Amino acid sequence: MSTLISPSTASLADCEVSAFHHTGPHRLSLRFRDGFVAELDFSDYGNTGGPLKQALRDEDLFAEAFLAYGILSWPHGYDIAPETLRRYAEQGFVG
Repeated sequence: MSTLISPSTASLADCEVSAFHHTGPHRLSLRFRDGFVAELDFSDYGNTGGPLKQALRDEDLFAEAFLAYGILSWPHGYDIAPETLRRYAEQGFVG
């Protein structure tokens, strides 16, 4: 079990994702560099925003997620900043 670190004390390096795995359609379990783990549901994530973000509504594309230097990324060029993912994880939902 990991300890929750507030955004004011989590360094940028702590916010980087060290590993993840899919737990269902549009669901990811994320492990951060400091050991913090969270599972997030991204099923509504692509309902707003531009075309790159909206493309993530496609389950096949979403499933192609990969890590690029601790940043959750997709092959079509979209990524989510580590500090944003950390905030989502600490809140327990994708905002």
